[in-house]
Amino acid sequence: MLNRYRAAFSPPGTAEFATAGFLARITLAIYPIAIVLIISARTHSYGYAGVVSGSYVVGGALGNPIAAVLVDRLGQHRVLPWFLLAHLASTALFGGLVTGHAPLWTLLPPAVLMGITMLNIGALVRARWSYVWPGDGPERSTGYSVESTLDEVIFVIGPLIATVLALHTHPLVTLGLALLVISIGTLWLATLRSTEPPVQPRPVGERHDFALRYRGMSMITCAMVFMGAVFGSAEVTMVAFCGQHGHRSSAGWVVASFAGGSMVSALFYGGRHWRSGVLRRFVISAALFGVMPFLYFAATGIGVLALCAGVIGLGIAPTLIGAFGLVDQIVPPGSLTEGLTWIGTGLSVGYGLGAAVVGGIADRHGARFAFSLPVGCALASAVFALLLAARLRTPGRPAPVEVGAAL
Repeated sequence: MLNRYRAAFSPPGTAEFATAGFLARITLAIYPIAIVLIISARTHSYGYAGVVSGSYVVGGALGNPIAAVLVDRLGQHRVLPWFLLAHLASTALFGGLVTGHAPLWTLLPPAVLMGITMLNIGALVRARWSYVWPGDGPERSTGYSVESTLDEVIFVIGPLIATVLALHTHPLVTLGLALLVISIGTLWLATLRSTEPPVQPRPVGERHDFALRYRGMSMITCAMVFMGAVFGSAEVTMVAFCGQHGHRSSAGWVVASFAGGSMVSALFYGGRHWRSGVLRRFVISAALFGVMPFLYFAATGIGVLALCAGVIGLGIAPTLIGAFGLVDQIVPPGSLTEGLTWIGTGLSVGYGLGAAVVGGIADRHGARFAFSLPVGCALASAVFALLLAARLRTPGRPAPVEVGAAL
């Protein structure tokens, strides 16, 4: 296993862009739960807190595709600094309104702007892995597994940091730390030009062919929307579950256990040689993840909830790694950043909608009943994965991916 990871990092600069990308996106795991905790402490309502948190995530879903097209046309180093500057300004406005006890509705516009200006760094870093490891070799898949592992490390430590700071310090401390880390990572990544994918020249007058036009991309995106809804609704419900059981301070490590399970599976996935094709692996992973959230109904206390969340999390990384691998083979290099971004966009849309809806359910009917939403969304995600497989295997249509043999 270690040899596979060592081989993936052999090209110069890979460790640097992986580390910079890690720093630049750690705030992804800090913002949502921090917003829920900060707003719910002020309003004593998880419903409105979920709406504000969901507004931030939906903002990312609106801005990420636009930013990805700009990156594909102009290059990462030209786009990153400007989006960072806009993100700093919108987050500072949000923090000022929170601390100034402004009317709650005024928090929604800056929350949306925070999301719009939050670049999908994961897509940018995965595009670098695709550039340093061209072709369909195992090193690229291992690189994607590295990023999925780092994503889960982020979602393990991020909620813990957010919970401690949001409950025990001023809200500006939480937001200020997030801005400091994202600034360091983003500016560092912008300076790493040797591993930045070059801009693909386009003939004058050629119309941009959007990534969603390629066969299978819309179904992958729909599957990611419902998968994101699992994340958003489950996270808010787990926070509500802890609060309703008198252990609000435990929310961070309970949410972190969800990501911890995914981190374990990501490490295993990246260190193994797979004989099957990426499509088959994606469908199997998505189907398994589709039934795992039923475990939430077994939660009778905080400890059992954390254990269930960890087991459910095992299905996350293999599904996401498979989705990135499919996009990598479907979309041409000139639109790769945009294609990879649609996975994050789908996750963001689903996360935002799930977080916005489930808070009110938890307030009215309790957290246990609210777990019905992530369960239903997981099943819907699995259905779209199966529809995708049928679409790509349609006779008479050349499939863009290798279906592969048995596992």
